[in-house]
Amino acid sequence: MGSRLLIVITGIPIVFLAVNGGAISRFLLFGLISVLAQAEFFRLISLTPALPLLEATSGLVLLFSTTIFGERGLLVGLGFAEIVLAAHIVIRGFDGKGYQRFALGTVSLVYIPFSLAFLLLVAQIRGAMTLFGILVAVWALDIGAYLFGMAIRGPRLAPVISPNKTISGAVGGTLVTFAVVWALGLYGIFPSDFLRLALLAGSISVVGQLADLFESVFKREAGQKDSGRLLGAHGGVLDRVDSLLLMGPIAFLLLTT
Repeated sequence: MGSRLLIVITGIPIVFLAVNGGAISRFLLFGLISVLAQAEFFRLISLTPALPLLEATSGLVLLFSTTIFGERGLLVGLGFAEIVLAAHIVIRGFDGKGYQRFALGTVSLVYIPFSLAFLLLVAQIRGAMTLFGILVAVWALDIGAYLFGMAIRGPRLAPVISPNKTISGAVGGTLVTFAVVWALGLYGIFPSDFLRLALLAGSISVVGQLADLFESVFKREAGQKDSGRLLGAHGGVLDRVDSLLLMGPIAFLLLTT
């Protein structure tokens, strides 16, 4: 737990500065996360280098177009990425795996850069501190689940997919998330109305843990404990941001409408 806290303590100031450093700074942060997370995702599913390189580049284009042009840029960037993916499959020719490449390529785009792009939109519309608040709430979910799970243990949440996750951890993480989201609402970082705060906290709790289990399915099928080794004993970048990745569209819906 000590090294996990060390990563949080050292990482929070860096992320805070990047998020509050302006649109390009946020693009660089999320672009780096996207490239590294996609690389780890493709390593888990054992695809050849050509497609991961194209997908990483397409992901950067999607994030950059969102940074510059907002919501229209997100849609244009996604369309561009799918065109590039289709062109790659056509150029490769028929080998019986075209459908697999298209399916996995689309999953990687929607799962990682597309979701991150919605978080960039939240910062554009609601401000950088709202985006940082989402990150803090997701961190609170992860840390709360870890602490409660270690302290109480008990029945497993999804023993086949992720044997170390417990129901006590899921409940504890949810309680911590509600407390943190409520506090951020009181400080004006999130909208202060009760219903919106409750929906946001509930969404982060449920979707964050669902996203964590979603990544665990790929790791389980690949026979890997972690998505990578970039962070040493803490695994890869995808392991650290998995709870965040599916939250983008929901956070955008709840915080910008």
